[in-house]
Amino acid sequence: MFTPKPQLTSETSLNGPAPPVVHIPREIRRSIKVNEVYSKALDEHGPVIVVPRHGRNEYVIDHRYAHEVLTDTKNFTFEKAVFELLHLGFLALFDNGAFVHDVDSLVEKNVQPRMNAIIDKIFPVFQEYFDRMSDELPNPANDKTFVEFPDIFYRIQLAVAHAMVVMILGQAHASSVVAGHFAAVAVAMANMTGMHENTHEWVRLPWLWVIINGFSAIFFTIIPRFFFRVVPLLWGARHKHLENGLAGRHGDFVPLFDILLTKHYHGKTGLSALAGFFRCVILCVGVIFASIHQTVVAGFWILIKLTQKQDEYLPAIRQEWESVNLPGESLTVKKLSQLTLLDSFIREVLRTKGDSWGPVRQTTRPVRVGPYVLPKDAMCIVLISRAHQHPDNYGTVGTVFDGFQWQKKERPAVQGNPDFLTFGLGRWACPGRQLAIHEIKIVLYMFFSKFDIKLKGNAFRVTNTINTTSVAPEATLLLRRRQDTDLATAV
Repeated sequence: MFTPKPQLTSETSLNGPAPPVVHIPREIRRSIKVNEVYSKALDEHGPVIVVPRHGRNEYVIDHRYAHEVLTDTKNFTFEKAVFELLHLGFLALFDNGAFVHDVDSLVEKNVQPRMNAIIDKIFPVFQEYFDRMSDELPNPANDKTFVEFPDIFYRIQLAVAHAMVVMILGQAHASSVVAGHFAAVAVAMANMTGMHENTHEWVRLPWLWVIINGFSAIFFTIIPRFFFRVVPLLWGARHKHLENGLAGRHGDFVPLFDILLTKHYHGKTGLSALAGFFRCVILCVGVIFASIHQTVVAGFWILIKLTQKQDEYLPAIRQEWESVNLPGESLTVKKLSQLTLLDSFIREVLRTKGDSWGPVRQTTRPVRVGPYVLPKDAMCIVLISRAHQHPDNYGTVGTVFDGFQWQKKERPAVQGNPDFLTFGLGRWACPGRQLAIHEIKIVLYMFFSKFDIKLKGNAFRVTNTINTTSVAPEATLLLRRRQDTDLATAV
């Protein structure tokens, strides 16, 4: 069995040169060669290169120093890096990382311990959405033609958003309308991160594009869709939410907004209470951003790949989930955890789909990485496409797709390593990754248990090659309802 080469560590001396500046042309960053060119630049100039992009210098880190950069919380900060990524760096001066800490703590302490109850609450949401989709198709006993669905991504997005309405605000606020508001806010927040910078930015005055893009997201979407439409409902029901939050017990399902009120609103009066309420609301926006958009993008990628590779992989996956979950039963956390072949396939798609960027960090002081010294406030990004396929980590098979290898190696999709960085590493690994994987499994189960699926033209188009993490590919799926007998007998 191949053993990955160990990670490298840096000296502590700050006597060293600055990393070399490497200019990568805009047309390359928009092409399918982007990861190859970045990786070649690291081979020639690494282990750190400075790439000017979008009006800022990005310090691209080689895979050999991923562990050092991502786990060192003294010399590298995640909190300020997030604000810089959102183009809200000035807020970090006043916030000092409290917002990111609060969102992380909320998920870590209140989602993971309540996972069983959350899945029990949100599974019927997915079931309802997919039942409605099934109703749009003809009865296969009379008509076996496939129907074209060009909007599958949007449908998944609404289903996940609706599930997150239930988790964050509770069943009382759950509707397709509020789900639409949540989905719009999640996309707006993703746009603020520069999701489309690579394809939509202005070559001249990129800073102006950032300002207009951010202004549009905040004032045309986030404020009207959430603060004008949803927040008044929460304010009117705040006492009921607080009462429910105070009555909640460990492991019970309690909407996250209710839990936030017990910490930031309970016992306060006047302006202090008003400020606490809006702190809860703003943290909910953070959770919406963290829990919807990239989960849907990742799920759509995996759906496309499983559709493409279904002849090879679907029979075993279907046999596994039919042995775990009988037709008509609900999926639970225990059952989802037993879908190890599907989990392995998910991990392999996430490893091989070509993500350029993963976790970000910002230096808190001058720090040495390899032979180079990085200045304070340097934006550092690990080139995870390199980490996910480099011979140092995978020998000669890094580019080979092997969908079931992780089940054999007993490495679940949520487990981060220096050779698998989709969910980060160290203190700031994604706290909601378990929920995201559960949701993706539910979506895939629903699709392939209810429908026969084809990919139109057996092809899809990657629209943003440098940002496959946040930008979904374009694809049209063809669906046909499966007959009940198929579900009971297929192996």
